[in-house]
Amino acid sequence: MNKTETPDGMEEGPAPLWALWRRLKALFPIWSLIPSSFYTPGAWGYAGVDFISGFRRNPSTLKTFALLEGADAAEFEALSALANLNARRQDQMFRFVVVCYLTIPLSILALLAELAGDGLLSFTRDHMSLVASTFVLMGLGPLAYLMSQWRSRQIIGVLDLIRIERGRATDRRDD
Repeated sequence: MNKTETPDGMEEGPAPLWALWRRLKALFPIWSLIPSSFYTPGAWGYAGVDFISGFRRNPSTLKTFALLEGADAAEFEALSALANLNARRQDQMFRFVVVCYLTIPLSILALLAELAGDGLLSFTRDHMSLVASTFVLMGLGPLAYLMSQWRSRQIIGVLDLIRIERGRATDRRDD
């Protein structure tokens, strides 16, 4: 089995599969999620009944179709399995981040408000910029993970479109 070495000297699975995975995930950068939500056909397709036709015309979808044009069924299924595993791990991390970044701090804040409400209000008034900055920073972590989770699900959606168009819609297994 042909393996490739990572920068840290560790071996990574079959080299062609991992190279294909790297090229696929590069088509779905997290940084472009918000800007692309204003101009892609898929974003404009979130109105009405058909959420698929615009999604099929997205630049990332078209590039994925081109990238996987020569992939055989075994390569495609291995790549799809990687994408599903990635999405499950993304879901786990997103839940963890939401609990750690939002639920726990808000619970502590609610407890402090109950125990020392006047002191908390006084601190908030005296340090408004610090409090506002803290809330913004606390929101950025979950937002970044949400965007990453969205992209991982988008990759699976595109792979499902390819599977459907290849006439293999019944091969899909939700893991």
